[in-house]
Amino acid sequence: MSEHTRTRRPGRRPVDPCLWVFLAYFLMFIVLFKLSPSILGALTLGWYLSVIIEVPARTLSKIKFVPYKLAVVISSIFVFALLAAGVSLLIPIVIDEGKRLFDLVTSSVRDLNLQDMFRNDSEARVEWIVGITDSFLSNLGEQAATLGGDALNWTVQHIPNATTALLIFVITASYFTAVVPLLKANLRRFFPRSGRDKALSFVASFYGDLRHFIGGQVIIALIVGVLMGVGMLIAGIPYALFLGFLAGITNFIPFLGVILAGIPAILVGLTRAGVWGLVKVLIVIIATNQIESWILSPRIQGKRMKLNWFAIIVAIFFCAQFLGIVGVLLAIPILIFFRDFWIQYIQRAFERL
Repeated sequence: MSEHTRTRRPGRRPVDPCLWVFLAYFLMFIVLFKLSPSILGALTLGWYLSVIIEVPARTLSKIKFVPYKLAVVISSIFVFALLAAGVSLLIPIVIDEGKRLFDLVTSSVRDLNLQDMFRNDSEARVEWIVGITDSFLSNLGEQAATLGGDALNWTVQHIPNATTALLIFVITASYFTAVVPLLKANLRRFFPRSGRDKALSFVASFYGDLRHFIGGQVIIALIVGVLMGVGMLIAGIPYALFLGFLAGITNFIPFLGVILAGIPAILVGLTRAGVWGLVKVLIVIIATNQIESWILSPRIQGKRMKLNWFAIIVAIFFCAQFLGIVGVLLAIPILIFFRDFWIQYIQRAFERL
């Protein structure tokens, strides 16, 4: 009589329920953003700015007799004053330089001596080219006027939503840093008992990586802004300090920030100093970008935030497609979240299957 021995397989461990909780919260955020993009966008930008405000606040709080709450107030006032000054300078500069560029293009085209350029062609062809040129200049003026009118109408129509979003943005940015301890104390309520400790550890680790990234970006943006401003000043480019400020602000957008800051700088250099001004601006931009890429980012961000450049670009375009301008800023935080989430939850869930 033979006996069949059966090997008993160990029971499969269930998947951590917090995996589904995190995904549910993320999907909830996407749905709410689609339903009310202005409100939730303002809340998100306010939170992002609050993390930026926290960087100088932590530094100030290390000074004797400066409590943390006072440091937050001082840091908030400084950051908001800096943003207000930048916006107040941006609008008149864009209008002034846009007008200069339009006048430069118009005068350059009108100064062309078409008779000499096409003296070997027939008279009918010369008249045809002159007619096309005049039509181009006329259409250019009409398009500029139409664009200005459309921009004004859009601004008037969106003033109520913009005002509400601005108030939410300011309140969130000013108040969020102060309520972080309260959120930490009640964070346990957002996760089931099973897997709660791991979820809290994951949130703490992710938020630490996020603060490290944003804090590093603040330092890099400050140095890049100073380098750009000083470089433009040495090159004799007008609005040098503003261009440095703009370079620092847009530096929070990886890879694309240098393009956004470079366009107005190139515009100013071309309209104020011609081709030689354009060359000097390009030298300053390229030199600053190389210093950031090869020296600042590796030393300040280190290996902790090492992310593949292609993944960063894909994340920026993907998030911008779904979340607009807010998605551009959230691309790196979302990428960091899913990197850590994949390691801590997805891979371990695969191992249990």
